[in-house]
Amino acid sequence: MLKIGFADYYLDNWHANYYPGFLREAIYKYGYDASLTSAYALHDCEHGMTTEQWCRKNHVHQADSMEEMIESVDAIMVIAADNSAWHKEVCKLPLASGKPVFVDKTFAPDLKTGQELFAYAEAHRTPVFSTSAQRYCKSILDYMERENGNTKFMSTVGPHDLSNYAVHQFEPIVTVMGTGVKRVKSFAVGSRVTQLILDYGDGRTASFTQTPNPWAEFNFMVSDGEKGERLDSSDYYVNTMKVILDFFETKEVPVQKEETLEVLALIDAARTARQRPDHWVEMPRAES
Repeated sequence: MLKIGFADYYLDNWHANYYPGFLREAIYKYGYDASLTSAYALHDCEHGMTTEQWCRKNHVHQADSMEEMIESVDAIMVIAADNSAWHKEVCKLPLASGKPVFVDKTFAPDLKTGQELFAYAEAHRTPVFSTSAQRYCKSILDYMERENGNTKFMSTVGPHDLSNYAVHQFEPIVTVMGTGVKRVKSFAVGSRVTQLILDYGDGRTASFTQTPNPWAEFNFMVSDGEKGERLDSSDYYVNTMKVILDFFETKEVPVQKEETLEVLALIDAARTARQRPDHWVEMPRAES
């Protein structure tokens, strides 16, 4: 049986609370011989369940240390989704383990840290990948099967802010249109609203609008220049779990690091562009 462990900053958060159910649903639906068996968190949640309470509720062994958890499992999910700044701390031992590691969104708080984490994993021969679950919306998967490479324009709309939710809009753009954005422009539309144009430099563009309204619905529109369609944001968590389970079994990375680093570069560029509205900002590039 494939044994999976959770590593987190603290365990009482949305992703850690719901991912055990999504994992078990995918395991049952697709017939994997796998189980979430162990968990470890660096801290207890200040205003919620302790690690002990979380493990008891989810029927998971509470490891006494990160080392014990890693030793007892075959693959690791690093959660800490609420703040990517925690990933460097939570990832240190998992990424040195040599065992397959999935790191929840957003992989890192910035491009530089993302490069450091990938280099650290590579130095320890640890296979690793990260993604937003939006990449695996059924509508996006179906569209990519039909139209891969034909998209000239994509627009995205979503909630919250750049720090932890921009990944859910940039990930679909990179999934559908690929890497290679040359420059980004922001428009001054409000202190907490972000509106961007992404220019690929070859006639292809994408737009990004993010509102602080937490209930704003994700919305993706695509066009080949002649016709267009809407891709709905639904039916993605179990799809994502299936991809993670496949990765844990095969150790074959499903999302290349270049795509994850492009997402981080877009977030960095968006931050800079918001400080200079109506001016083009060149995309930062990962060091080779």
